[in-house]
Amino acid sequence: MDKTSCIILAGGESKRFGEDKAFFNFKGKSFLERALDTAMETCGDVAISVRDESRIKDYLAEAKSVVRKRAAAGKKNAMPKIIADAGDNNCGFRGPLRGIYTSVNAVKGQYALVTECDAPFFNSNAAKELIEKLEEENVSAVVPLWPDSAVEPLLAVYKIKETVFVLEMLNNYALNLKEYFLFTDSVNIGRFLSSVYYYNIFEASKNNNFIKPEFFININSKKEIKAKNAGLDAEAVIAGKKHNGPGLKSVKIRKTNRFYDIKNPVNKPYGILARALYYWWVYAKTGNLIYFKKSFECFKKDGSIYDRNNLNFIGSKIVKTLQNTLASAGLSAL
Repeated sequence: MDKTSCIILAGGESKRFGEDKAFFNFKGKSFLERALDTAMETCGDVAISVRDESRIKDYLAEAKSVVRKRAAAGKKNAMPKIIADAGDNNCGFRGPLRGIYTSVNAVKGQYALVTECDAPFFNSNAAKELIEKLEEENVSAVVPLWPDSAVEPLLAVYKIKETVFVLEMLNNYALNLKEYFLFTDSVNIGRFLSSVYYYNIFEASKNNNFIKPEFFININSKKEIKAKNAGLDAEAVIAGKKHNGPGLKSVKIRKTNRFYDIKNPVNKPYGILARALYYWWVYAKTGNLIYFKKSFECFKKDGSIYDRNNLNFIGSKIVKTLQNTLASAGLSAL
């Protein structure tokens, strides 16, 4: 699938894990080697997003080792690019969004498969299923969905052209709004795309016998790993995901928005989410609570799109963020 590129996110600080997760040996392979195996089997080119330039040397050495192993075994391989996160002057994001924003222009494909290096079971079968579903549904992104309505935006596939537009637009807002910028969570990428297919993980495993739900689990701490065989207690995690919410079906969400361009403010915003973001920007600049109220109402309407489809995790996320922002500023919700 040469029209698909892969972005491997490896820029986390691994505070809960206690060491750099990328190099942790999991059943004979490092997390990063497992992610690279999947990427090289599936994609035409690969970028590894790292936290800063001081990390490039270590990641490059590991990547070269993986390429040599795959070449010796006669497997498809390609030397990945190692991309350090953008500096503070041109990037207003932090966390995974920062890594995606920095790396997405460095890859060549039409689609970007975004993966985390701490999801050791995610493999080429899962990746290909997401890519095929993207083409079948003709959407801007396919994001795995758990039955409790949580999603996995960092084990997902995106059309690069629209994703770049959304990230550039949001980055302009992030640089302009600074501490008032709300969309720090990678879940929000899909919120701004015109169409997203939220693909139920258990449905995917039924559609494809080579996929198991555990493929979409990431490891945050060593407590989640069985000491006996360096395996994952996946059954307990999956049981929780399966029974902690309604039996959701896969769902396609479509929206129409024309976003206000801070750098080139020619067109008025069009669409519920575009207006919500615009009003929030005006509120941040003026402190006028009238615009906060307008923004809040628009964000609630946008959230209701998800709530109607039982995607409560996404629907409530921005409203909670707004409420937390107000609380930290010493204000109460209107």
